[in-house]
Amino acid sequence: MRKTIKVSISGEDAEIPANTQLSDLYLTLGFSKWEILLLVNGKPCPDDRYLEDGDLVTWIRITYHESPVKSR
Repeated sequence: MRKTIKVSISGEDAEIPANTQLSDLYLTLGFSKWEILLLVNGKPCPDDRYLEDGDLVTWIRITYHESPVKSR
């Protein structure tokens, strides 16, 4: 059994432990899951998904803006 896998994270090649879940990457990248959305091979995936050799991981920053117009 392999102990590491090779993935690409935002264009950077990385070697990570074979049992890494998507939720582990939030800590590795220094973000919370409320700040960014991680995509695996271009698609959103559940946080408990295990990454596989050759996965391409990208992220999108999540922003929230309040309307300057107050609702009635």
